[in-house]
Order: sequence, then structure tokens, then C-alpha cells
Amino acid sequence: MNFSKEDIVIIEQALKAVSNSSTDYQELEQYKTVLQKLKNNGETAQLDGFRYDYDDNM
Repeated sequence: MNFSKEDIVIIEQALKAVSNSSTDYQELEQYKTVLQKLKNNGETAQLDGFRYDYDDNM
């Protein structure tokens, strides 16, 4: 399944919002891991001519 740029932005925003309200360390690590995967995917896609804007402020 391929996500659009807009899908990825929404997923990132949702993960960031949930991580800001969580106190569970394991849960926070899972969110951080998924956000990093999304960021890495964006960097890979950027090499193919796509550009994703990410807000690294967590």
C-alpha cells in the first residue's frame, strides 16, 4: 500500500499528538520508531524526485 504525501503528513501529526499525551515509555519508543521510518521513507523518496516536509520538533 502506498501512502500519499498528505497521508504521511497526517500519520506523522497523529503520532506526534499521541506521543505528546503518552507517558508510557514503550509506547513512546514505538511512535518514535514509526516516525523515523516515515522520515527515512521520505528521504528515500526525495532521491527519486519527491520532497516531504517534516517537522522534527517533538
